[in-house]
Amino acid sequence: MISSNDARSFWVRLFDISDILRNTSYHLLEKNSVQFNFAEFPIVQFFFERPGARPAMKDLLAITGLSSCAVSQAVDSLIEDGLLERVRSEEDHRSFLIQVTDRLRVFRETPIRHFEKMLDAFRLYSGMTPEEMAIAEEVFVMLAESRTGGELAVIRQPSDLSVPWLLSHEWNGREYLNTLPVWSLILHFTTNLKNPAMVYYYGKRGRMTLGKLRIMNYLFHLSGNKKGTPTVKNLAERFQISQGVVSQTLNAMIQDGMVERISSPMDRRVTGISLTPQGVRMRRQCASSYTCFMQNFFSRIEPEKILLFDRVLDLTLQFLAAEEGKAFLMPGESFDAYL
Repeated sequence: MISSNDARSFWVRLFDISDILRNTSYHLLEKNSVQFNFAEFPIVQFFFERPGARPAMKDLLAITGLSSCAVSQAVDSLIEDGLLERVRSEEDHRSFLIQVTDRLRVFRETPIRHFEKMLDAFRLYSGMTPEEMAIAEEVFVMLAESRTGGELAVIRQPSDLSVPWLLSHEWNGREYLNTLPVWSLILHFTTNLKNPAMVYYYGKRGRMTLGKLRIMNYLFHLSGNKKGTPTVKNLAERFQISQGVVSQTLNAMIQDGMVERISSPMDRRVTGISLTPQGVRMRRQCASSYTCFMQNFFSRIEPEKILLFDRVLDLTLQFLAAEEGKAFLMPGESFDAYL
């Protein structure tokens, strides 16, 4: 089994790469005059990966980890923009399913073409042989399959991750995953790897949501780098959501004992947000679950493939930092902090 430090290095680098890809995708869409808020983007991302999907609202709730109100408002807004539409279920005419429109399919082509060119450039400049790339892609497929095929060894309550639509459709099988490019497999895997954190904590206001997780990760990142405590306004600007939504999320986290409001030592009129010791433990527990999963996964992989996969991740980050890779990136910070 690989060491815990090596396992952590794997998921940290995968999160780094996926955040760069998501940030680039977000800006590509913004350049085409399409803007999504905090709740809409994960829903759009889901349909980008599976344009033929027709989930019910309860499926989107389970997939995104957002509140019922947030998902409902996001879907209504996307329908109003002509990107999604409701259709009656063929199995139950009393219920509706959600599907993409032709307009969203057209927008979807922009980031897809962009990332295809990025992958071609990586193959050209990375120095990897076609044989090595094929082996690396095989490992990426196995990673994605391990998260969608029910391998939940590090989760306390796997039933909480059951998504009705996903369980009743075979999109997540090896045959389907083999058709996806590497950049899509990375997004697919990291999205699913974050889901365990959703079920680790149950507080007075319910389970861990995507909003709570992102704020907790960001506060943890800031505390580790001693960059001070952000205000509600800072968090709203960071995640591009209203201060009202941030305050509502923080109130729930305060009741759950994960964060606290503290006065600035420089100006008592300014109130910052900080993780409590319980919040720090919770964030570390999430990180520990990621590390445990990566250790379990790589214990079944040949040592030669592990070394190659490690090299691929390093080469990918080097490529994205080099001039050849920067040409494919959009300016701006990543939305998530998983360091």
